[in-house]
Amino acid sequence: MMKQTALAAALCAALAPAVSAKGVEGIKVSVLGRDWLVVPVEGTAGRYSATRMNLEHLAFRPPAVLTARQAVRAMQAATGCSVNLDTMVRTITGTYYAQVICRK
Repeated sequence: MMKQTALAAALCAALAPAVSAKGVEGIKVSVLGRDWLVVPVEGTAGRYSATRMNLEHLAFRPPAVLTARQAVRAMQAATGCSVNLDTMVRTITGTYYAQVICRK
């Protein structure tokens, strides 16, 4: 069972596209030692995406805090606004999308 799990993790890491900041207009922030890329969503005002840059591809590394909380902190650090948690969605690729609320 352990061999199958390790093989599946290695296969996922090999096939998953690496997240890079090349060619993407966004803000790179660090939350608890993990790097996140926060990018505004085109066509929607006040909506941002946050993607963790897992350059090491360590599949079994435990997160310091749940990734949803890290994504919220990353969006807050990048935009200076609070995140509307009711609008937060995670895709199968691990990217989080949420609407931010900025006070004037």
